[in-house]
Amino acid sequence: MNWEILKTRYLQTSRASQMDSLSLNLTRLQTLAMSGVEDVVAHHLMRESQFFIEWTVSVIDLETDMALATELLSLQRQLSRWKLSWPELWNNEPERRQVAAVAQTWCEQLQGQLNVIAS
Repeated sequence: MNWEILKTRYLQTSRASQMDSLSLNLTRLQTLAMSGVEDVVAHHLMRESQFFIEWTVSVIDLETDMALATELLSLQRQLSRWKLSWPELWNNEPERRQVAAVAQTWCEQLQGQLNVIAS
């Protein structure tokens, strides 16, 4: 994966498209966590989401989008916690289902942000 090419393309899109990409990754992560398959793909989606957040927050105008930045940084912390214990977490079905539930909640929150951005 060439992260620099992805970063360039990602940053050329609108904020709504960026949030949509992040939301889609979380939906995919949720689906994989519920099924318990493709842990490598799920791990990659987590890492890609972390990059999306890093790239987005670095260009946010904190005077106008502080709430979005704060929310994204909270999501970044959640993804980092998961990443630290990924093998154990993935192999424990109740914990993996919890990942799915939390990913769904984050996805819903981001969809709310998309509604704010679109209005």
